[in-house]
Amino acid sequence: MYKLTQYEDPIAFHEKVHSLLMEDEAANNLPLGLLNTMKTSDKYIDPLLLLVENEEDKVVGSFIMTPPHYLVVTLKVGKEEIQAIAEQLNSFCEDSGITITGFVAEKETALQLTHAWCHVTGKGFTIRMNQRVYQLNKVNDIQLSEGGMVPVRAGQEVLLAKWISEFVSDTEVISISDDEALKRAKDMIENEPYVYFWEVAGRPVSMARGARRTENGITVNFVYTPPEFRKKGYASSVVAELSRLLLHEHSFCSLYTDLDNPTSNKIYMEIGYIPVCDSMMITIV
Repeated sequence: MYKLTQYEDPIAFHEKVHSLLMEDEAANNLPLGLLNTMKTSDKYIDPLLLLVENEEDKVVGSFIMTPPHYLVVTLKVGKEEIQAIAEQLNSFCEDSGITITGFVAEKETALQLTHAWCHVTGKGFTIRMNQRVYQLNKVNDIQLSEGGMVPVRAGQEVLLAKWISEFVSDTEVISISDDEALKRAKDMIENEPYVYFWEVAGRPVSMARGARRTENGITVNFVYTPPEFRKKGYASSVVAELSRLLLHEHSFCSLYTDLDNPTSNKIYMEIGYIPVCDSMMITIV
C-alpha cells in the first residue's frame, strides 16, 4: 500500500523529496528545476505537489504538475507496484476534481504508469514526444558559425515573443496567445540572466536559454532557429557558447531533445552532451 500526500508548501515538499531526486540529478532536472523555481518565485499558479511513500514511510516517488502542463512523474518502484499507485492517484484526482492530461517521465516509468492509468480510468493515450535527457560537463572544441552570442536586450521583446510563440507551437502541447508570449518575453529580458541570441551582422538568427537550476546544474532550453536561418550552424553555435558560459557557474548542463529529430541529437552530442536517459511525453485522451 502506498501513501499519497499533497503538499501546499514547495519548500516542505522539496525537503521530503530532495534526496530521492538527487540520486540522479541530471535525469531529474525537470522536477528539481521546477521545485527550485517554486521556492523562489510565484511563477507557477496552484501547482500540484504529491509525495509517494511506501508502507515503511520511505519516499519512493513524486508527482508535480503546473497546470495546464502534464504531470511530471518520478517513481522508484517495481512495475507491479505502479498499478496500485495509479489506482490511488486516480482516487485522489476524483476526490480533488483534478484532471491529468498527460505524463512526463523516464520512458519505462511513463509507459508503465500510462498503461496502468488507462486500465484504471478506461481512457486512451497517444505518445506526444519521445525524448532524451542529456548531460554536459565539458564543451567540445567545435567550429562556430559566423556571428556571435549576445544577451537578449530591452527593445527586442516583440521578436523574442514571436520566437517563443513559434517554439511553443513546434514543441509544446499547450498553445500560447500573443499577449502571453509578449509577457513571457518581457519577463525573460527583465528577470532572467541567461537568455541569448546568436547574431550575424547585428541580426538575431537563433536563440537559447539557461533556466531551471538544480543544485549543481542548469538546463538549456528554448533552443530555436527560425526556418529561414536553419542548416547554417547557428543553433550549434549558440548552444555551445551558452553551455560554455553556464559551466563557469554550474557543474553541468542538461537538456531535453526530441528523440525523433536526429539532427538536433547529433548536434548536441557533437557539442559534448552525453545521453543520460530516455523520457516520454504522453497525452491522455
